[in-house]
Formats: sequence, C-alpha cells, structure tokens
Amino acid sequence: MRKILFYSIFLILFTSVFSFAEIGRKSPNFEGTASAGPYYNPASKSYFELFKMQNTPGMHTRWMEAKILAEKRSYKNTQGRLAIIKDLPTHHFLLRNFLSENYWIGLQYFCGSNKLLWVDGTDATQSKFSAWDTEWSNTNIRCGEVGFMPVHYTTQTQTKALRWRASGPQKGYHLYLVEYPTGKK
Repeated sequence: MRKILFYSIFLILFTSVFSFAEIGRKSPNFEGTASAGPYYNPASKSYFELFKMQNTPGMHTRWMEAKILAEKRSYKNTQGRLAIIKDLPTHHFLLRNFLSENYWIGLQYFCGSNKLLWVDGTDATQSKFSAWDTEWSNTNIRCGEVGFMPVHYTTQTQTKALRWRASGPQKGYHLYLVEYPTGKK
C-alpha cells in the first residue's frame, strides 16, 4: 500500500512539473504547434530546441528565414540563435535528444573567401571538431547570388549518422535547431 501511495504522489508531483506531451518528445509534433525541447546541454551551457517552421504540408523554409525565426525566440531571458555545435559532447547531446532527418544549424560556408563561420562570427575551421558528411564537398551545389552555402544536420548519409552537409542557398527544410546560450542551467 505504501508503495502505491509513494508512486501516486511521485506521479502527481512529476506531472505537475512536466506535461505528458513533453515527456520523451524528441521531435516537434506533426501539427507544428509544439517544439522538441528545450533541453539543457551542460557541455555548452545552453538550451536547445527543435522547431517545425510551419504546418503546411510540402512547405519548407530557407536558412536565412530560419535564422530570423531563431533570433525572434527567447528562453530564460536569453535570445535564441541557430545552433552552434563546436564540440563532440554537444554533437552527442544532439544525437541523444533530437530525432529528425534534416534541420538547419547556424553554420555558413562563404564561397568567395572559403570561410566557414558560425552565426556568432567564430571561424569553424579553428575548431578541433567537425561532423561533415564525407559527400558534402563533392557536390555540384554552388553559392549563387547570396555568396554562401548554409549548413544543415542530416541523417541522409551512407552511415545514417547525423552529419553536417552544405546546401544550396535556395534549399528549404521543415525544421531548425535553436540554441539559447544562457551560460547556466
């Protein structure tokens, strides 16, 4: 009897903190009305949240639009941005917490200058970590008029592992990953 009472109290307390809709969700709901997250990553001291851009079937959003949407979001009084993944622990965190085929992150390859920059302005080539899909540089994708190729996470690789891939500037995806760099939990 005590065991049942304990579990009942635990369940009441747990569900008052978390709704059943949030427990275990790893990707946004089908209707696009809820996100996955935010989940705290101790490695980067940031929260990450995966958003569906719109709920119209067949509609996608380009990288620049995703960047603007991410910057309009906030969590714990911290402005969002497209996610920055500078280390292996953060990459593993994303693997564990978000299930999706393709989503935008905050990385751009500038064709004219051969620069790879995160949305915070840091040079991604200076990092010891990268998660490039081996096929990304062997594509016919070009920068076009905008001068850069946006980068996304994809599982559409030979190994089915989550990897970075550059896309044409007109490419669109349903999802974008927002990071809230709070610096604390």
